[in-house]
Amino acid sequence: MIHQRKPLGIGTLSLLVLAMGLAFNFPWGTEKVQLSHYLFNLLNLPIYSNGHQGFHIPFIVAIIFWLSTVLIARKYHSHYGTKLAYKVGGFMLIFSVMIFPLYGIIWTVFH
Repeated sequence: MIHQRKPLGIGTLSLLVLAMGLAFNFPWGTEKVQLSHYLFNLLNLPIYSNGHQGFHIPFIVAIIFWLSTVLIARKYHSHYGTKLAYKVGGFMLIFSVMIFPLYGIIWTVFH
């Protein structure tokens, strides 16, 4: 029996988009540098919606990565790595979309 591997293709890029999304808000190094904070500071954009508190805007921007991952993996489902990217990206998308409104409700109730 011959095992055929799934071909590399555009769908495989969903793994790269997923990795970029994970790296976007991950604290790197001993100084806990986050790529998202660096980019937001470079572009003079606020990191939080209310100065030093409120909604963490880079968390909301990361939803773009999760959505892109899911869409690419779904469209090119026969390529290598798309099943993993679709499942992890889908989980992160659902987690982000469900946590964000709950955080907003809790924030407004208790502050």
